[in-house]
Amino acid sequence: MEGKTLGRFEVMALLQAARYYVLSKDMRKSFSFGLNRAIFYAWAKRRGRIQIKKPKTKTLKPIKITKEKEKIMVYVGDEGAFISDRGWFTIGKTEQRPEDFERQIITRINTIIPFEKAWKAAIEYVSNFSRSTLLDQQKFYEKVYKPVRDSFLQKIKEEEKTIKETTLTKFFKKANQS
Repeated sequence: MEGKTLGRFEVMALLQAARYYVLSKDMRKSFSFGLNRAIFYAWAKRRGRIQIKKPKTKTLKPIKITKEKEKIMVYVGDEGAFISDRGWFTIGKTEQRPEDFERQIITRINTIIPFEKAWKAAIEYVSNFSRSTLLDQQKFYEKVYKPVRDSFLQKIKEEEKTIKETTLTKFFKKANQS
């Protein structure tokens, strides 16, 4: 893991997938959503502006499905994305399927750190934020993604070090009490 880092694209996909998972507990759709949002924001960044579909009415549901102009729209809080008839998130007519997330994101993460470790860390990290932060596109970007977009692996490494140190400290305390 030393010297290697994840790109912002992979971090965005991972954290968006974790966001969806924390709100829905649907792993496969989480992967579709994560890849969809990473592609969307990469595209929007190159275009120079981001236009987010906002729901017409406020809802207390974290995930709301509506039909707009013959297309199915899913809102995660105040952020909307289209889905296909098969239920996968889409950009244009291209579905972002869980298999695509595996090929494009999991494979890249696995070259640096086991994906299971990164996924667990992402879930724990995202779970630390309020529901209102997770349901607000701008707050998610500013408070969840932006602070770790260039250092997510370093944060995992620091967490592992803290856990090891805590475990060793407890071990030595216990040994000294004997």
